[in-house]
Order: sequence, then structure tokens, then C-alpha cells
Amino acid sequence: MTHSHDTQGTHRAPGTDDVRDTPVDVLLSSYDVADDGRIALHVLGPTRGVPAAVWTHDPERLRRLLRDHTGPAQWQPRRNLLRLGCDTAGATLVGVATEAGRAAPRR
Repeated sequence: MTHSHDTQGTHRAPGTDDVRDTPVDVLLSSYDVADDGRIALHVLGPTRGVPAAVWTHDPERLRRLLRDHTGPAQWQPRRNLLRLGCDTAGATLVGVATEAGRAAPRR
């Protein structure tokens, strides 16, 4: 049997659900964004394959956006995005990384 690799380097059998393709609804507030950029995710629904936290290089910007945001957000793992807003025209996208993909701090 052949296996393919996902972006985390783990094996999965062909035909299995790739949870990295599935957007996940999360609740976020400006209080969930730490000074170091770590973002605690509060998942609405199943948590299989969802990291406990993601990271942003600009925590102040994300806090500012979240202060004006109401309702759930969406973690889009395949694109490494947080999506704030439900409709396409009014959605704000914020690039994030998982802790495994986080770059070392600049010195």
C-alpha cells in the first residue's frame, strides 16, 4: 500500500480525510493573542487535527482587528490563515503559522 506525506511529515493512507483541508470555526478575542504572537484557539466542534495554538508575527495588529470583530472566526489550516468575518466581501484574512512552522525570533 502506498502512503502520501502531508505537510507535517506524517503518513496517511490514500482516501482518508485530510483534516488539514477542512476549515475550523474558532472563537477568538484580543485576549487570546499573547505578546509573543501565540494565539490560543478555542475550537467550536471537533478538535481532531487542530493545533491548540497558532502564531502571528504581528500580535498588535491581530489584537486591533479582534477588538472590532464580532462572531466566530475560521482557522484555515491548508492556507495558514485566520479568517475574520463570514461573508467573502467583508472577510479579513490574517496569515498565521503553527508552532511547528514558527520561525525563530530575529536577533
